Amino acid sequence: MNTEYHVSDVIKQRKTAKVLADAPWMPSLKASEQEELISDLLELAACAPYHYKSAAKYHTSGLESPLPFRAYTMTSGTCRKLARQLQSMDAPPGKIVNMLWAAEALIMMTWLPDVFGDQPQQREMEPLPFTGNLRNMEHIAASSAAIQNILIGATQKGFPNYWSSGGVLRQKAARQLLGVPLEEMLLGCLFIFPEDAYDRGVEIKPGKFHNEGKKVLTWSKSITL
Repeated sequence: MNTEYHVSDVIKQRKTAKVLADAPWMPSLKASEQEELISDLLELAACAPYHYKSAAKYHTSGLESPLPFRAYTMTSGTCRKLARQLQSMDAPPGKIVNMLWAAEALIMMTWLPDVFGDQPQQREMEPLPFTGNLRNMEHIAASSAAIQNILIGATQKGFPNYWSSGGVLRQKAARQLLGVPLEEMLLGCLFIFPEDAYDRGVEIKPGKFHNEGKKVLTWSKSITL
């Protein structure tokens, strides 16, 4: 998309687009173009503000950044393979499979909690409950800002997108398959769909609350002293 936008226009145009394909789609981009798209979006995520560095225990396996979040990315080919493997697992994959059939790319975003005290070693999901403190609140806020940057970037480029909570991808079996550590908290699976998704004749669900509660005076109050 070559149209030049003001940032405010792109933010207002961003909307939820949950694309549910009933069979694997042919991608609209080549694999190298998908990788470039993902790289561009991650560059935007890295611009998000953050207040505290992540704990040193997370600076392993080549991911040594002090940022309080991590990204795990997939091109369309990997998304299709993942969809097939999820169908053979015990946990019901739900609508995640339909989105994987359609996705041009997927970015799984985790945030890195500062966990204090011993945690159970045998678990099926993330370390819950994590410690409710200021550092973790700041980590979540920074990670959410990074996600919003990705969604706005995808919107500006013309790609419909959806912030999913992850569904079956939160589960231990899927996390182990993908190499996403259970010590990290999955904040969102960001599905990036083809530019022509709306022309492919499948169900695309909008956000349920897209038009609710948006009038400024219903959620803001001016303070004078």
